[in-house]
Amino acid sequence: MKDFSFISRIILLACIFVNTGRAQITNVDQLTAGQLLKFGKNAALRGDLYSAIYFYERYYQIRDNNMKVNYKLAELQRMARNYEKAKDLYHQVSKKAGRKYPLAQFYYAQMLKSTGYYDDAIKEFNRFKRTIKGDKDEKYYGRLIKSAIEGCDSAKSIISNPLNVTIERLNSSINGPHIEQSPVPVNDTLFLYASLRVDSLVFFTDANADTGIPVRQYYMATRKDLDWQGGKLIPEPINIPGVETCNGALSRDGKRFYFTRCAKNWQGNVICGIYVSFLKDGIWQKPIPLPPAINDPNYTATQPALGRTARTNREIIYFVSDRPEGRGGLDIWYTVWDDKRNLYSKPRNLGSKINTVADEMTPFYHLTSRTLYFSSNGLPGIGGLDIFSAFGERNKWMRVSNIGYPINTSYDDLYFTRSRTGEDGFFASNRPGSVSINNETCCDDLYYYRWNEFIIITVKGTIYPFEKDKYGRKRDLSNFDFMNPSAEIKPLKDATIALYLKDKETGEYVFMERYTTGDDGVFFFSLFPDQDYQFKMEGFQYFESEMYMSTENFNFSDTIEMPPIWVNVLTDKPVVLENIYYEFNSAELSERSRNVLDTTLLVLMKEAPEFIIEISAHTDSIGDYEYNMNLSQQRANNVVKYLISKGISSDRLVAKGYGALVPVAPNFLPDGSDNPEGREKNRRTEFRIIGTIGQQEEDEIFDEK
Repeated sequence: MKDFSFISRIILLACIFVNTGRAQITNVDQLTAGQLLKFGKNAALRGDLYSAIYFYERYYQIRDNNMKVNYKLAELQRMARNYEKAKDLYHQVSKKAGRKYPLAQFYYAQMLKSTGYYDDAIKEFNRFKRTIKGDKDEKYYGRLIKSAIEGCDSAKSIISNPLNVTIERLNSSINGPHIEQSPVPVNDTLFLYASLRVDSLVFFTDANADTGIPVRQYYMATRKDLDWQGGKLIPEPINIPGVETCNGALSRDGKRFYFTRCAKNWQGNVICGIYVSFLKDGIWQKPIPLPPAINDPNYTATQPALGRTARTNREIIYFVSDRPEGRGGLDIWYTVWDDKRNLYSKPRNLGSKINTVADEMTPFYHLTSRTLYFSSNGLPGIGGLDIFSAFGERNKWMRVSNIGYPINTSYDDLYFTRSRTGEDGFFASNRPGSVSINNETCCDDLYYYRWNEFIIITVKGTIYPFEKDKYGRKRDLSNFDFMNPSAEIKPLKDATIALYLKDKETGEYVFMERYTTGDDGVFFFSLFPDQDYQFKMEGFQYFESEMYMSTENFNFSDTIEMPPIWVNVLTDKPVVLENIYYEFNSAELSERSRNVLDTTLLVLMKEAPEFIIEISAHTDSIGDYEYNMNLSQQRANNVVKYLISKGISSDRLVAKGYGALVPVAPNFLPDGSDNPEGREKNRRTEFRIIGTIGQQEEDEIFDEK
């Protein structure tokens, strides 16, 4: 009895071939009921949705008591998103032939919900739940029913507390009679979108059903004054005549455009794959497909969205797929791109907080707020497909929530996007009011929205260096004027500061974004109201660099000027451990050397437990190469062993012997004679900070070949 949602497939593959219209048949009124039924069946088999509906409806006008035909017509109307007609047909079938077509009651409940009859929908969902008790698919439909009822229960509350937002349907230069989809914001005055630019019904016969079918292509829209004007076709190589091109995402730096192309495979199924084009010297290059592990030839991969990893700042490609390893229906997946090696990590599922047994689709990742927006008909919503938001990245998500009415309605709402500031954006919806080819809810139009009271809080600060001694120990801070830096102290250039947001549920601080200072040492961040933030310097050379700020009770836009920020700085250059002595021709540490380590390097490593240190030992040039390398390695090993004996983890220590390869002074004078002072400087032990624990991010990488 289990059945998947055809509606979601149409939206997902909205790069699907739209065989709209009806076969060119003359004297339709003279066709018998049997002939109408035959033509309807053939059109349905061909995928010609609207022709099938046309013939089945003509048949229904003659004979409305054939429950098999009525159920098929209800299915077709649901696929065409004509909820009112589908609702009446499902109700009729459910009342007269419910035992033979038990799913009619389930879809009747769905159509009630999609048309805003929430109380009636709850009753029908509960009736259906009792009907399937003991059925093999009881668990599957039980999950869908539970979510649907929760959505119906919360719908009245959501609708009665509308968002303070202005919504505008874009004009006819952008929205036509077919589906418009996948808006891609470029800047404040430009966005891209996919559209099927056909202004009337398209007729097909058996002879031309597979040729000359119009396809979706990418167009651009520009803002003129307060209005958007579209309709300008994007040239090759993004668009190719006759090839479905849609569902795009532009990288933050504007140098990579990911998008979807779709075609029928050898079995006649429409399969989509993701392509990427690189911008080089101002010219978009020929698009290349993502690797087969992502573009599986047997399953669809589509609707890319782009984020960045918090630690390594690599590009994350979120995408939608129907591959069987998912949680049911359509799921959102991700892969991480290593740009240095041009490799992609193994695709992984976003997990159960996002994906359900139903369908999740049209992801968009707002990097500024590290928020994923997506549409789902498996999470509790007020309509068919509702837009949801979630904070996090990859498969770690929190605060999954319905974004609210009137962006969400009882109809299908999807393809939500936000500008970088978050003040406005676009989405798609099939809500009534569109110009359509068949029924008022058949096709998605693009809408522009803007928050009416959008609060922008900006924080600005200047970072100054306050150097510790070479071992990281604190200096005497008495009589130091922190509020008025002297002209001799230059701001900290090329310093990276990271912003973290406190999760109110767990109390943990979650990474948001980072900023690298210029010559003036200044950083900027945009904050959200009623949140707690942490600022933290990135890099092993900074000490005690955490700062905190709250925007609680900020109900207005403002710029916060922080007082001068002082960070303790330790150089990442090698530091000589002075007075580290060994017995002649020996690698054993002397007692004096141990005391030096106790008061210098050991202090540093305990004060900064995240540091990873390289211990390097060096010799002068007396002796052969192999002997000096072995001796220096043994000396470095012994320093590491001593630090481990004092409780320092071996994971934080690296021993390296360099022999005489890295002198800091001449071993011989210009005349060729011995230089004892130079050789003494070369016989040294150094330490160097090479990283921090947890700095490396593990991704399972495979070669795209």
